[in-house]
Amino acid sequence: MTPTRGFDTYRLLLRNQWKTTKRSSKTKQSPFIWLVLGAMVCYVGFTLFVLGYHFERFAIVFFPGSIPVLVVNQYLLAGFLSLFFIRFLFQQTPRMKLTPYLHLPLLKRDLVVFFQASSLISVHNVYPMLFFVPFWLRYVLPGHEPVAAWLWIISIMGLIGASHFGNLVLRSILRWRAAYFYPLIVLLIVITILDETSGYGMTRTLSGFMFGQILSANMVSFTLTMSIFLAFGVWSSVLLLKTLRRPVITAPETAIVRKPRTVPARFGVTGQLFYLELLLMWRNRRPRHYLILSLVFSTMYLVIMMATELAYGGFIFDGLIGLFASGGFVLNYGQLMFSWDSTHFDGLISRNITFRQIIRAKLLLLQASCLILFLLSLPLFIWLKPELLAVHVAFLLYNAGITTVLVMELATRNSQSVDISQSGSFFNYEGFSSKHWLWFIPTALPPTLFMIAVQNHLFAGLILLASLGFVNLICTELWTNYFSRGLSLRKYEIAQGFRNNAR
Repeated sequence: MTPTRGFDTYRLLLRNQWKTTKRSSKTKQSPFIWLVLGAMVCYVGFTLFVLGYHFERFAIVFFPGSIPVLVVNQYLLAGFLSLFFIRFLFQQTPRMKLTPYLHLPLLKRDLVVFFQASSLISVHNVYPMLFFVPFWLRYVLPGHEPVAAWLWIISIMGLIGASHFGNLVLRSILRWRAAYFYPLIVLLIVITILDETSGYGMTRTLSGFMFGQILSANMVSFTLTMSIFLAFGVWSSVLLLKTLRRPVITAPETAIVRKPRTVPARFGVTGQLFYLELLLMWRNRRPRHYLILSLVFSTMYLVIMMATELAYGGFIFDGLIGLFASGGFVLNYGQLMFSWDSTHFDGLISRNITFRQIIRAKLLLLQASCLILFLLSLPLFIWLKPELLAVHVAFLLYNAGITTVLVMELATRNSQSVDISQSGSFFNYEGFSSKHWLWFIPTALPPTLFMIAVQNHLFAGLILLASLGFVNLICTELWTNYFSRGLSLRKYEIAQGFRNNAR
């Protein structure tokens, strides 16, 4: 059969992608979910537009008397590096959409070109332009030569594209060599610390120089920026084509002789379940990656937010820092607490184990993680922001007592299955739905708003926050009974959901 080529292929793929979007299960969300998502999308888009068009009114808080264009030029590279990291956590690769077409008589090269180009239409690329376009129209275009102004906005789009394709390159490399992720994270943390604590601000200096040169119609800086975009675009396409022609072959599992370890009898069934949860987390790729992700949030994010004085946003960031410092594991791993058990959930509910014992072990794991992350991130607070030690202690109790309960409420209502042995993309979000992302609002927004409300009486506010968490921590047994009753009522519904989603 002669393969379809060129524009015929693109027209076919475009038509099929449109049908897929309309028929996707994601479009079958309840009207309430669509209303909330639509409101969030419009709010964020409107905020970015207003921020770009009236930038001088916001910049005067942190940069009084500064020229808006110069301020933005200085932070462009740092902003795109941050965008790159956010993409790495949430952006999906085109390969996931491309795979169903591999059995058709279509050239792999045409598939790569289409899905690489269509992947540029994403929220990660559209949202930044909602800020830069009005900013360009208000501050760049009127005050500079038209050619230089157009070079500037094209360079911005080039950097957004470079961030997009660079992320695909990194994920493709990690698909083959996942162990590279850990030294890369350590290297990025070290560079961030050295750059911000040394006082030189090399990133800001380099960014300001590059884009200042572009506004002077310097073709060298413009060519460098666009060359980076083209290089990452070609490189990511080549790597994607390589994975299609030579798929990743997972090494066959070999029998590993492990020395049997037993939990002392005095810890009872709860201790055994706690130990089995640790084994599940460490021996399976997906749960282990969420553990690493939690460590990243509790270290790298803290370094970025605390080491950069000018970017430090006061009490809003206080709430986020406190939340992630000790609650990163709860927010990431905890949302899928029962999805990790989806493949053997039927066997779990048929055993002579009560839901009360299961819930107690899982709550204990989440609460213990808060203490461990608290201790791991404590040196960062002592070194970079000792004035936030009280915030750190207060949020330890808040996360252990309240955040764990909020996340467990979501986990006990989740029926999305997860294949914990899946070894596909480095970070994928199987098992997540829109409600998982929306649940972050009632989890993160209240403590953040609380920190803003008590900023004039911070010490008293922190005592109140810690007290609420401590009281809730004392009531762990009551929450255990509440979740076990709810799980008992919904167990067949959840089990059916796990079976249906696993097909």
